Amino acid sequence: MIESTKPFDGSEIRQDLISGKWVILATQRAKRMHGTETPEKKMDIPPAYVNKCPFCNLDKFPQEKDALVLPNLANWRVRSFQNKYPALVKGDSIKERKEGIYVAMEGTGFHEVVITKDHNSYTYNASDSDVMLHFKALRDRYAYFAKLPTVNYVQIIENHGKDGGASLEHMHSQIFALPIVPTDEVSDLLEGAEKYFTKNKRCGYCDIIENEKKDKRRVVFENDLFIVLSPFSPRVSSEQWILPKEHHAGFERLTDLELPQLVEAVKVVAKGLNDGYNDPPYNMFLYSSPCDDTGSFYPRDKYSHFHWQIRYMPRMGKMAGFEMATGLEISATLPEDDAEYLRSIINKK
Repeated sequence: MIESTKPFDGSEIRQDLISGKWVILATQRAKRMHGTETPEKKMDIPPAYVNKCPFCNLDKFPQEKDALVLPNLANWRVRSFQNKYPALVKGDSIKERKEGIYVAMEGTGFHEVVITKDHNSYTYNASDSDVMLHFKALRDRYAYFAKLPTVNYVQIIENHGKDGGASLEHMHSQIFALPIVPTDEVSDLLEGAEKYFTKNKRCGYCDIIENEKKDKRRVVFENDLFIVLSPFSPRVSSEQWILPKEHHAGFERLTDLELPQLVEAVKVVAKGLNDGYNDPPYNMFLYSSPCDDTGSFYPRDKYSHFHWQIRYMPRMGKMAGFEMATGLEISATLPEDDAEYLRSIINKK
């Protein structure tokens, strides 16, 4: 095997260190990115209040008993509440049924929304205090759901822009508290992290952080507690990871003292995507280790090999037949180029 830091010309197939998944980097298509094409006109920022927006009119509805309001109901900036059209229904137990050769379970769980008050308050232009309250709410609701006996896994996402799957213009995050641990992406990450730890006696993500700090080419930003990376094997162009430098399996371990540095890293990514790519649609995923069904936090040593993280996945291309048929995703740019480009955008400020 050739030992080299120089990518192969034309096209390269890279493997994710943890999940083992392969991606194709079609570097000949990289010329289409980074401003060589005329970007679409950026959507005008809407007003702070929109009369027809349901999230702008929450004061007209009674506050749910177990929802969260920050800092308080009279002067709130961030709120959480049940999704009006939940994918999961509240319940105290998990019921299963069998139908011939098939097995199903009741969709017991929780589906909650976390919003910031102003309609036009997106991560890239919101105040640091609002973004901090937003992530504090996500952490607190994560911790609340993770302790429930019917919840085995908590998934936090944000869909940004119509092509990112956002059904409403008003920025919001969603929390899914599930009775199962999802297969495919989540299971691949958990199993890959466990295999790496078993083989190397070290956390794979801690090794990624150490390697990227030495290499520097794919580091977009770092502060004392967090690092932002363009990953070695991105699933999409300009994919960004935010990793805590200190090893923790669960997101609920994030402290109030650490929140400002997480917010700094999150805003760097959001502003970089906005300024560098003309506010593209994206999906944000927050991955944390599973919780058990005993009504308390899971024993941490069971998933101590995992490392909680945030991933931003810009939607600057569309999945086509090859990706759907093979599960092998094609990225149009090299992460080394993405990181260099985003660093240049950040350093303009």
